[in-house]
Amino acid sequence: MVNGMKKIGSAKVGKNKTKVSTSHRGLSLSSILNLSAFNNLPKGIFAISLFGLFLGASTTMIYSQLGLFLKNELHATELRIAVIDGIVEFIAYVTRVFSGVISDYFMNRKFILYVGCIITLFMKPVFAIAQSPLVVMIAQAIERIGNGLQATPRDALIADLSTPLTRGQSFGFSKSFKTIGSLLGTSIAITILVLSGNNYRLVFACATIAVVIAILCLSKIKTKEEIQQESDKAKVKIINPFQKQYLKSFDSNFWKLIIFAILLELGHFSEALFPIYANNFVAASIASSVSMFISIGQVTCSFPIGLYADRLGKKKFLKVCIIMMILANISFMSATSIYQVYIGAFLWGGQMTANQGLFLSILMERIDTHLRGTAIGIYYCAIGAAYLIASTIAGKIWETESLGSMFAFLYSIVWCVISLIFFKILVVKTEHKS
Repeated sequence: MVNGMKKIGSAKVGKNKTKVSTSHRGLSLSSILNLSAFNNLPKGIFAISLFGLFLGASTTMIYSQLGLFLKNELHATELRIAVIDGIVEFIAYVTRVFSGVISDYFMNRKFILYVGCIITLFMKPVFAIAQSPLVVMIAQAIERIGNGLQATPRDALIADLSTPLTRGQSFGFSKSFKTIGSLLGTSIAITILVLSGNNYRLVFACATIAVVIAILCLSKIKTKEEIQQESDKAKVKIINPFQKQYLKSFDSNFWKLIIFAILLELGHFSEALFPIYANNFVAASIASSVSMFISIGQVTCSFPIGLYADRLGKKKFLKVCIIMMILANISFMSATSIYQVYIGAFLWGGQMTANQGLFLSILMERIDTHLRGTAIGIYYCAIGAAYLIASTIAGKIWETESLGSMFAFLYSIVWCVISLIFFKILVVKTEHKS
């Protein structure tokens, strides 16, 4: 358990300090590209990442096309699309609180992962038969509950299996793998659309297959509790995590980080609007290719940023992520061709996943082991509420004729600047006093 705000960055304590400083001498682009960087990762991280890959592929096959499906086939407005996406994502994030609490209490993260995946599996076909935006919203809401149930235990499991010196890169690697799945899912979806003449429903039906494969991968993951049970031949004792000695780690500094995360997320509105924006430059059948560049940005940036953050300090790379988001919005605003839209999407995706990985790894350094799932759930619930607000406001701005998409991107920039100011004045100031 760690109380107080420590320096945002790698855990540099005692004998570990020598180890961290040694890694600085080998810090170069080659250290990311060679296998030694990956060899430091715990074995369980690879299994979790493979699970995330197939689940991400299934999710993105649907969500990369859903905005265009709602607009072109079900005739929904941009505001309605953004609000639907914001509502269902908020539901997913709220669900992550409960799944985190349950996984902390019973310390059985894998079972909750199974439940979440099964819910997701049964809801995928509903998108293929939906005839109205309301049915799509209901299907999304239930499907995102399944997503919320598996997201927090998965992240808590990553924290359980990693160490402070590998946590940033472990989150980065896992999220990169999940994003590779997203990239694969978008590619498959576009291929099906081109070959089928924009048959969105066929894409949604095919998304079910990847969930089945993800469940099979989940069965291969071994948690610490399972390994302990195999060696000790005994059940792991359930410990009540909500005791005063554990709850003390939810101090004022934890909540300042949560506030910072909320401020930053208020500038992060629904990516479902991006294919609609890209449709101004290319045909509808390939407009969702913008989602591929979001995924490419996530894959390219998430693990390297996590690796460097573990070695050089996470606070530096949180600021890098905010600057990337500002540049993404500028690229969108100034776009005169699809290529500038792709650049904006790449930067947006790169900062988004890396940013979440950094926040999670920082929080895990400050929260007692027994309450990791709860802390992750609180974080996700907070940014989920901010995402709903941001998507609603941006969607309204987007469809307002006198404003439009340019002002939606400007709105995002404003919140990026506000979050930078908050980080500089409050978070960094607090850490220096600690």
